[in-house]
Amino acid sequence: MIAAVAATMASATMADISITGDAYFSYANNAIAVKKNDDNQRVRLKVVGSTGTTKVVAVIRNGSETRVDQKPVNNDKGRGLHMDSLYVTTKAGPVSIKAGDYWGTIGLGARSKGEAKKNALSLSTKVGPATVGLFTANGSNGGANSTNVNVSGKVYGATVKLTHNPSNFTNISVKGTFGGILIAAEQWKDKEDIGTDNDTTLIHVGGKMGAIKWDVAQIKNDVSYIKDTNTNVAGDQTQGFKNSKFAPLGSMLVGKAARGATATAVADVGQFTEIAGVAVSTKLAGNTIKAIYTRNTLGANDKLTGTELILTRPLGGAMLTLNVGKVSGSDDSDNNKVNKGLRLDVKF
Repeated sequence: MIAAVAATMASATMADISITGDAYFSYANNAIAVKKNDDNQRVRLKVVGSTGTTKVVAVIRNGSETRVDQKPVNNDKGRGLHMDSLYVTTKAGPVSIKAGDYWGTIGLGARSKGEAKKNALSLSTKVGPATVGLFTANGSNGGANSTNVNVSGKVYGATVKLTHNPSNFTNISVKGTFGGILIAAEQWKDKEDIGTDNDTTLIHVGGKMGAIKWDVAQIKNDVSYIKDTNTNVAGDQTQGFKNSKFAPLGSMLVGKAARGATATAVADVGQFTEIAGVAVSTKLAGNTIKAIYTRNTLGANDKLTGTELILTRPLGGAMLTLNVGKVSGSDDSDNNKVNKGLRLDVKF
């Protein structure tokens, strides 16, 4: 009996548990929004239990409000501490398996970056130089019990990815660095008979010139995101996709969910039919200074200009970000305002 207990304890010690996390605390003055001042916070804990090739990942986070400000109450509507994602990864021979509730990106994220994958199952394996896979989930990409097939591999030094959903869309992306220049492109084509036909195209080029890092990017949506105001069902829409997390230039003025939450953004990426701009950044006295200029079309016809200045600085193990962004030229005079923000990010 003693030997059996000792063997059991020895087996248990072979398992490994790690805890990591991140947090941000932000203040924003969004002059464009109805609610001008926005204080926000998020803390996440990632717990990983490993044994052999199997890992169980649980991510726990708060919902930006605490009991200090008298929330959450009995029914906190997701504002309190809750499970952010929960999934398992393992291998069955040459096949990698991921199952559970998690977040994922298709291609370069022009249309689907950090989207929810509910009750999802992902299978992938190597076939020669390529990786092929199958993904299925409840309601993935807006379709009920939708299934994607995908293949990726290197072609002449570039990573090429193809994701095909027979019911909804086809996405192809290419990304590579040639002579120190990043070249990336993506196209998402909706299936014409799904009722929300909206193709998206992304082009992104970047590099360094001495101490200056530069990026040029353009994204086009056939139609902009318009929410259906005739229904009370959350997420219902007449056309377009919200597409809120993609910011290829590092913009904090475009894309409300970029970097976790960007309260200084004027609108989500999917609300524009075109975004085109350039970003340049450099190091100065321990700081990183970035300037961004964009010419955008909000909705179908509203032409506007965005200018941003973002300063980031390491601060005692954290990262402090100060940003200011201005919109001008919009047909809606309420948009032609200056937004300002302060944010502290911590990883541990």
